Amino acid sequence: MSFETAKKAVAWLLGLSVVACLTGIFLGGNDATLMNYTGTAAIVLLFLAVGVVFKWCRCPWCGQLLFRKMFAVKICPACHRDIQTGKKKKGKGGR
Repeated sequence: MSFETAKKAVAWLLGLSVVACLTGIFLGGNDATLMNYTGTAAIVLLFLAVGVVFKWCRCPWCGQLLFRKMFAVKICPACHRDIQTGKKKKGKGGR
């Protein structure tokens, strides 16, 4: 799975986890069964998101785990290559 696809998958899984939590809170009311199911679904989705991060959110060039600033990173902090193109960053500023 490519890094961009993994970022989208993590965003979707985190969003669905939040939706499941809010569904259990607001629609659960006195129904403990619905709250248990939505809470369990939210935890499972969260663990799936973490699994995707550790398995596929890596630099395609050096394999470094890109956990910090995953949604904003453009250049790998380890090998200083552009995530999309693989070109090396030159100098200290700019691309």
